[in-house]
Amino acid sequence: MADSVETGDFVISRVFQAPRQRVWDAWTRPEMLTRWFGPKGTATTVMRLELRPGGVMHARMDTADGARLWARFVYREVAPPTRLVWVHAFSNEQGELARSPFNGSWPMELLTVVTFEDTPGGTKVTLRWTPINATAEELANFEEAKPGMQGGWGGSFEVLDLYLAQPA
Repeated sequence: MADSVETGDFVISRVFQAPRQRVWDAWTRPEMLTRWFGPKGTATTVMRLELRPGGVMHARMDTADGARLWARFVYREVAPPTRLVWVHAFSNEQGELARSPFNGSWPMELLTVVTFEDTPGGTKVTLRWTPINATAEELANFEEAKPGMQGGWGGSFEVLDLYLAQPA
């Protein structure tokens, strides 16, 4: 289930049939994050993960067509097992902020808020993306990209769902 709100944020939610702690671990433990994070069909390698405010997650994503992408999270809030907040961005191999390799008018940074809630039969995860200090052109591009973001995160969540269905 996905929706967008009037503020221009992108919001997507999904219920996973797994206990909240296991879902939290899938978002915060490098060996689990690599099993599902990134666009469907992408192999992700977590190069560094410092799970604390001010800490950095730096990852390489290798796509099926041979492209290599880099991502960087700078954590702002870590509240186990209920909430993660980070600044999400593309990066270079060294972990330095970089423009999107797909679109030069994509926002440089997105505030990411992920919440984890107990729900009957599992855990509800809600992800919210908000552009940070974006230009009017970047905001327009972000708005136009929402259907693709829904598909991208939806695909990642499908992979996460399959991963969480495996025995711990």
